[in-house]
Amino acid sequence: MSTDETISSRPIFAAVAVIVVLVAGGIGAIVGASGQNRAVSMDLLGVVSFQMTPVSMAAFGMVVTASVLALLFGLVSVAARYDDQTGERA
Repeated sequence: MSTDETISSRPIFAAVAVIVVLVAGGIGAIVGASGQNRAVSMDLLGVVSFQMTPVSMAAFGMVVTASVLALLFGLVSVAARYDDQTGERA
């Protein structure tokens, strides 16, 4: 017997994304804690300036990682709209 059930992979991708963002936050906290010059502010393209503390580096890592993942998942979602094959072979 064959059934045509479609299982969504979105919850799996969401869980992986959350784990990756949390790991990036942990790595940022480690980098911020072990930084050489904590009193020096970090400039990003001359716009963003913040102190290299564990909290700020963790937040920075989490924001950048979440932004990149959102961009990639968005591009995959757009590309999936143009996929006209349903996975069935003739």
